Amino acid sequence: MATEQTPEQQAKDARAEKIAFMIIGAILAALVGGFLLKGVMGVGLVALATVPVIYLLLVIMAGGKG
Repeated sequence: MATEQTPEQQAKDARAEKIAFMIIGAILAALVGGFLLKGVMGVGLVALATVPVIYLLLVIMAGGKG
């Protein structure tokens, strides 16, 4: 059974969801751009560059801050 959320909690959840979708969109846009500019090598470079970013996001989420 879900608990009722206050408007502040709903706004915080909505903001976090928007940020998550923007991050996903940016990663996908970078992958497409890398593929269009350098082919498969561009996808590999983008994937390599996103590893520290994903690692940092996982550390932040594990810390419970946000």
